[in-house]
Amino acid sequence: MITKAKIEENLNSLGISLPVVFYEETDSTNTRAKEFAKAHPESRENMLFVANAQTRGRGRMGRSFVSNEGAGIYMSLLTYPSERGFDATRATAKAAVAICRAIDELYGTRTEIKWVNDVYLGGKKLAGILCEGEVGQSGEIGYLIIGMGINVYKNAISDEISTIATSIESETNITPERSVITAKIAKEVLGLNASDFEEYKKRSLVIGRMVRVIKASEQYDAKVLDLNDDYSLTLERGDKTERLFTGEVSLKI
Repeated sequence: MITKAKIEENLNSLGISLPVVFYEETDSTNTRAKEFAKAHPESRENMLFVANAQTRGRGRMGRSFVSNEGAGIYMSLLTYPSERGFDATRATAKAAVAICRAIDELYGTRTEIKWVNDVYLGGKKLAGILCEGEVGQSGEIGYLIIGMGINVYKNAISDEISTIATSIESETNITPERSVITAKIAKEVLGLNASDFEEYKKRSLVIGRMVRVIKASEQYDAKVLDLNDDYSLTLERGDKTERLFTGEVSLKI
C-alpha cells in the first residue's frame, strides 16, 4: 500500500527533502498541483503530489489516462526551474529518461522511449507523461508540473489494452513497492541535466522505424531518420525530409 509516510520515508533514505501531498483519490494530481501553484504564487518550493487513484487522469492531446485504485503510480512534481521559457517537449523527454533510469535500476529491466512521452517495456507502453507550465510576462517560468503515470501491477492493464500496454509486475514477476518507485523517480527527475539528451536518444524506439505521424490537421506515414538535440524528429516522407516538432507518432508493424 502506498502512503504519504512511506513515500516520505523513501525520499529521506535517498537524501531528498520534498513536501508530499497525498490523496487516496483525486481527479488529477496535475490539476491539484496547478491549483496549488496558482493559489500560492509566492511559493518556490518543489512539491510532490501523489494519488492512489485518479478519476480524471489526463494524458497528452486531451486523452484520458486510466488510473485505477491501487494499480499504478500517479504523481505530479511541481517545480520552479530557473531557466527562461517553457519547452514542454524537452521537459517531457527528460522526465521519460528519469522514469527509465529509476525502473531499470530498481528491477534490472531495459526500458525504452517512444517519442515523445511514452515509456515502453517489453514492446508495450508502461508509462506516460504530461508536462504543464506557466510562463510570466518577462519570460521566466512561473512553475512547471511534471505529471507521470506508471503501470505497476497487473490489474493496471485491462483485457482491452493488454496487447499494447504492460506493467512492471507483468514484465518482471516482481510485486513492486510503489512508494519506493515514486521516491526514486522523484530523485531522478530532480537530478536531470543537459547530458540526458544522449540517453534519451539511445533509448529511442523510433529511430530507423516507420511511423504513423498524427497531427491536429493531418496523418501520414514516414520513416524516422534521426532525433535532433532540440528533441525534434527528422523524418523521411516520400522523396523529402522534414522536421517534426510537435504531434505524436505511432509505430508501424
